[in-house]
Amino acid sequence: MEAYSALALFVFLINGVAADDVTSISVMQGNAIEMSSDVTKQQRDKMLWYFNDTLIALINGEPSTSCLYYGEDEIFRDRLKVDYATGSLIITDISPEHSGRYEANFIQSKSTGTSHSLNRNSKCDGTKIIKKTSNIGDSVKTFRVSVTAYLSDPLNINEELFNMEKEQESEESSVQSLTLVAVMCAGVVAVVLLLAVVVGVIYHRRRSSNKEDRKINSSEHLLKVPI
Repeated sequence: MEAYSALALFVFLINGVAADDVTSISVMQGNAIEMSSDVTKQQRDKMLWYFNDTLIALINGEPSTSCLYYGEDEIFRDRLKVDYATGSLIITDISPEHSGRYEANFIQSKSTGTSHSLNRNSKCDGTKIIKKTSNIGDSVKTFRVSVTAYLSDPLNINEELFNMEKEQESEESSVQSLTLVAVMCAGVVAVVLLLAVVVGVIYHRRRSSNKEDRKINSSEHLLKVPI
């Protein structure tokens, strides 16, 4: 038992892990979160941030010697920010695909045997995928982030509202068109009825006039008959 404890302590010291805290964070989609290792960082100290064992941030004290990585499928492209003074990691416009385990590995400048492996290339390559093989920090802090998705994506909501407004405008336009057609039809019917009445009156008057003419002609004919 003592031998096992000594071996565990030896592995613990080799890995350089002083503590392993777990902090749970719940956030709504579209918001931003900031994660801090809660350590006092010096200028030459280093910080490694991992997401599900994939390196997403290498902080070497200043931007010129640091690098932010996009992660697998580039899910962190244009979403990561860091505070170079404290080593805090900020994720903007977070989405459900960012749910998972985050680890902050803090490495003091006085640590030996690790600095050589933390020097980035002359140019930061954000597309590079680097997997964690072991905890190499003087302290490690773990975060478990859970992102709640919207019931519907905001862009889709705006699009749905826009389509609803267009449909409503189209319906209103259709109603107005139908109303105009109905008014025009009613006007045409009224004109036709008026014309029918006028024609009927004219026909009736002409017929009455013809009857009067026939009566007059008949009377004149009777007057001309010799006695």
